[in-house]
Amino acid sequence: MRLYEESAVKTSEYARMAEYEQSYWWHLGRLEIIQTYLKRVFGKRHNSTILNVGCGTGGTIDMLEKFGHVDNVDTSDDAIAFVKTRGNKNIMKVDGIDLPYEDKTYDVVGAFDVLEHIEDDKRALFEWKRVLKDDGVIVITVPAYQWLWSEHDASLHHRRRYTVKSLMTVAAEAGLKPEKKSYAISFSLPLVIGYRVASKALNRKGGSETSYVPVPRSINKFFTVLLKVEAKLHDKISLPAGTSVITILRKNDSRVRRKGSG
Repeated sequence: MRLYEESAVKTSEYARMAEYEQSYWWHLGRLEIIQTYLKRVFGKRHNSTILNVGCGTGGTIDMLEKFGHVDNVDTSDDAIAFVKTRGNKNIMKVDGIDLPYEDKTYDVVGAFDVLEHIEDDKRALFEWKRVLKDDGVIVITVPAYQWLWSEHDASLHHRRRYTVKSLMTVAAEAGLKPEKKSYAISFSLPLVIGYRVASKALNRKGGSETSYVPVPRSINKFFTVLLKVEAKLHDKISLPAGTSVITILRKNDSRVRRKGSG
């Protein structure tokens, strides 16, 4: 079973997606939030071994490399070719869920908006846990709330959206426990709801696989700042609602490392 179908994103979309990853508020803000979670786990440590599952066009690679050596995997030949054109050769194609790595290889497994593409999400978590060191972590982001399902999800071949509770349920079934869990990208939730309601009322249907909503540069900058503020909040609290879910997971039998240790 592939992480996501190659037909879900046309080759011509990769350049467009990569451009948005460098400039669009959602991507920039999500990176800040993910980085906050990684800093929570490793503090100033910069020698971790990291597996970046479903790296896509590579928008998370530079951020992850701040924490150590990164191996990237994806199922798409087009995505892999695109990442290599950007100068990153450390990427491998995988077919389905199974990974070509030995047990207990990595300090961190990162899966950023990947799990929702996988039909057997519990099996994927088992496989990611297999390659994780006993004191390592899995950091996951997924889209939130099934009631927010739209043409965007269908066009990207999402299987589902999650709540914190539903993600924790499948994690527990895979033998993982949360060190931290939260909703994320919270300020945008009422905006997304309003946009979806307006689109339905006007009978508008999405036609793009990436489904970005263009905003003026000033608004894009403002939204980016809001998410940078949110990233700081994640260091202190868990947020009660948002358009994404983010969590740090550990093996149930592993020793929980205190913040900043290691």
